Amino acid sequence: MALERLARNARTVEEAWAAAWASLGAVPDAPRTVVDDLPDYLRVYTPDTPEMLLNLVMRYAAPGLVTVEAIEQVIAPYRRNRLPFQWWLTAGMEPPGLREHLRSLGMQCWGGSTSMTLELEDWQPAYPQAPAEVRLLRATGPDENADALRIICDVFFLPWQATARWATTNPAFAVYLARWGARPVAALTTMRRDDVLLVFNVATASGARRRGIAGNLVIHALQDAQVAGCTQAALTATPEARRLYEELGFRACGTMEQWAPGYRLQQMLAQGPRTPLERPVGWE
Repeated sequence: MALERLARNARTVEEAWAAAWASLGAVPDAPRTVVDDLPDYLRVYTPDTPEMLLNLVMRYAAPGLVTVEAIEQVIAPYRRNRLPFQWWLTAGMEPPGLREHLRSLGMQCWGGSTSMTLELEDWQPAYPQAPAEVRLLRATGPDENADALRIICDVFFLPWQATARWATTNPAFAVYLARWGARPVAALTTMRRDDVLLVFNVATASGARRRGIAGNLVIHALQDAQVAGCTQAALTATPEARRLYEELGFRACGTMEQWAPGYRLQQMLAQGPRTPLERPVGWE
């Protein structure tokens, strides 16, 4: 039963992330993101935008052994539009042969983030309070959104325009901000999928870390989710952040692996095959 619960929670994290990626299709920014939310996989791509924050495959399923032809069918839009892309999978839950075919294609695993969940019913966190001068709020105006976006981009070294789709221009996302006096010092974003709240982009500016600010901002967002009727929260944690989330009550349930093109595949995606011999199965 414990293993079944872990697998169920890992799938909850995966589905929450899939919903977040799929919501990019509703963002009005140009060029528009294309979302193919199919029974066997989710494919998201943004023509003319070679930024992997906006191009991804995940939730891939297959009835049997994965084939080269099946993989090429999935990635055809990336080849056609000359786009680098990510491929996310939950380790141990992927169909047989997928990992081997991704390596053969030229994809490389960047490593994994820990999938974590928290039951929100009757949850009462025990966590030190932030400094008295810190205010926690949900961003509601353009200035607050810009402050939050700036922190997220600075901390994670992310491009502004692409990250805005994940933080401020997507109607499905909520943005939270912490100010220390007048200074913006921490931010995060959330998205609700049914009764599950996905938490991501948790960032604290340098000079304000290790003061409990990010932890209290997460608590603030989760308490809002409780009031709204959410019964579970989900996230993926870096090794550095995992301890914080465990202190808040989150528990690990799996590993979300992120795969990206190696150098040779990156070049081929950008330039196309140089010779007929390099033309892959499924190339248009």
